[in-house]
Amino acid sequence: MKLKQNAREIVLAEIDGLGLIMGEIRYNRQTETVIFALEKGAFFDLYFPCAIVYDQQRGPVVHPHLLTALTTSSIRVQRSKVSCFILEHDINPEVFKQYQDIVMAVTARQDMAGRVLKEEKPDRPDPQGGGPRVIPIDRKKGK
Repeated sequence: MKLKQNAREIVLAEIDGLGLIMGEIRYNRQTETVIFALEKGAFFDLYFPCAIVYDQQRGPVVHPHLLTALTTSSIRVQRSKVSCFILEHDINPEVFKQYQDIVMAVTARQDMAGRVLKEEKPDRPDPQGGGPRVIPIDRKKGK
């Protein structure tokens, strides 16, 4: 029986070579905690990574990381590359809100793109033979 990841938490981590990254970590609540997933595993997956930069006028600002544009799922982080991490309940509420707003904007844009692609697809298969073709067996036997 394969255990599924049924819990998720936002985490802010300082990762060598990437800087401050905020993202969602997923884990199985029955067998581990978020601390266990971050400290004991050799690797963990970070979904929708965003970079945290500091602006002189606005303070900490959340931006989607370049890796977000290059992947559709998650990035795998080697545990030994993580210098420190901050769990969801300890993250500055303003920074956390910025992250949620970006995730909502991106997921809404993806939903819109999915709807547009679905609307452009015809309901019937392509007449040039692009779709599946079903031939009843009875008709084939009579020939």
